[in-house]
Amino acid sequence: MKTDSTTSAGASDVRFVSVEKSFETATALHSLDLEIERGTLFALLGPSGCGKTTTLRLIAGFEQPTRGQVYIRGKDVTGIPAYKRSFGMVFQNFALFPHLSVTENVAFGLQMRGIGKDVIRQKVAAVLDLVALGKFADRYPRQLSGGQQQRVALARAVVFEPDVLLLDEPLSALDKMLREQMQVEIRQLQHRLGMTTVFVTHDQEEALTMSDRVAVMNHGRIQQAGTPKDIYDRPRTEFVATFLGASNILEGHVRGREGVRAVVDVAGNLVQVSGTPVSKGKLRFALRPEKIVLDPQSGIRAVVKDVIYRGAQTFLYLDMGGIALNAVLQNTAATPADIETGTSVGLSWETASAVALEDPT
Repeated sequence: MKTDSTTSAGASDVRFVSVEKSFETATALHSLDLEIERGTLFALLGPSGCGKTTTLRLIAGFEQPTRGQVYIRGKDVTGIPAYKRSFGMVFQNFALFPHLSVTENVAFGLQMRGIGKDVIRQKVAAVLDLVALGKFADRYPRQLSGGQQQRVALARAVVFEPDVLLLDEPLSALDKMLREQMQVEIRQLQHRLGMTTVFVTHDQEEALTMSDRVAVMNHGRIQQAGTPKDIYDRPRTEFVATFLGASNILEGHVRGREGVRAVVDVAGNLVQVSGTPVSKGKLRFALRPEKIVLDPQSGIRAVVKDVIYRGAQTFLYLDMGGIALNAVLQNTAATPADIETGTSVGLSWETASAVALEDPT
């Protein structure tokens, strides 16, 4: 079993070129262009019906595009059925065979490929050690915990060293604590194998935790793709800003510029907004709640409408000149001990935290 990447950096393992997928009553994907580099852990993130599962099924060959081409490892696989493609897949419910042992479940795909018994024995033993299930080799799925069943499903998917590993909401059946544990384990396993992995999720935290790159999808289109940090810190659209974490969406009138930043009047408060060429007119921008800090010296004022204590954080619900604004404060020794409703507070944030949004039109 390979435990590190032997592929060249920057090479493309999966590529969509102007892919469209239509069904009888709707179009699931609109002229989708997508490129996934070799060895990347890539998340397709979005709400139900956004096209992410259809994209995964097109990679697998379970669906064929209405238009466009799909390439895997540089080969045009458009029209090639699933059984002729090299991919491993983990489903939401793990889809283990209940009447087969752990060893037999993992060996099943190798047996279907006509691999010799000695080779199967070696490969299965190696991959079970990789997922820390060697001592459970003779158990049956019903004798395993949810996390152990997940590891069996992963082992079965990677044991034959496929070109691409596909994960369809692989953690949705697990409870919160186990799900968080498996997020880290899958990421560590994928990095050890260096295997190109594409996973579908509607869970923003899961996408941020696990992936090297994320594509945020909506209505059959990619709204934005990039690293989790880039997309979180620099969302291009209101949908991305609000779907990938909480965000204040504010609107004001541009009053001028200071270098590369616009000076915007928001309810009588002048704030600087980065990432826009706009010099006049209305401007919408995103501001993450946790980027806001209390600053008694600031001229930006707001009235506290509600305070909610949540252990490590305090959530403030504010009114800034008639505009609702949310802030999240980390509860440290430097945090004000008592923030009462009805009081006026000064607010500040780094200019780079106020990010201009594209005009939806």
